[in-house]
Amino acid sequence: MTSIDPAGSVELQGENDRESSTSEVGARLRQLRRSRGVSLADVAEGTGISTSFLSMVEKGKSDITVSRLMRLVHWFGVSIADLVQEPNSSPVQVVRADSRRSVRLTDERISIQMLTSDGHHAMMPVINVYDEGGGMADPTRHDGEEFVHVIDGRVELTVGSGDPIVLEAGDSAYYRSDVPHSFRNAGPGVARFFGVTTPPNL
Repeated sequence: MTSIDPAGSVELQGENDRESSTSEVGARLRQLRRSRGVSLADVAEGTGISTSFLSMVEKGKSDITVSRLMRLVHWFGVSIADLVQEPNSSPVQVVRADSRRSVRLTDERISIQMLTSDGHHAMMPVINVYDEGGGMADPTRHDGEEFVHVIDGRVELTVGSGDPIVLEAGDSAYYRSDVPHSFRNAGPGVARFFGVTTPPNL
């Protein structure tokens, strides 16, 4: 399980791993930026995210929202999984429950658990875990399509300018992900839902 860090940082860990690195996402983003030979100013111009905020994220001193993280990985042409997993060329990629990697977005009270070993696939399956009161601060959008299936709890999905849709455990939704969309936990307790995006922009 992941725990909320009162410092407001991004946490990465296996599902049953109690230790976490609060700076790993930032370090990976910094490595990625430097490998592309681009400056913070270049990234800021391409994503609309300020250089000061990007610098704080790279140093592990600030949390980041889902929508901002999506803008970054989209600009770099990678997925979130590429920030926390290593490439795997095995013909069958197995992710064990006790070694699953996750990204913790503390301020939004969201964990995104990776179900593949990397992002080099035609689709990206994840399990989203929203703590009670958790939800995206801003809508996100990305190329392709998205499917979600609620495992536990109640999830409110808003797509475009439509009315919010409450999904109960066992309910599913399929929609174009290039339309702004967002989620929030609409009930008591933790909400968990399985999601797949294609292409793997998440």
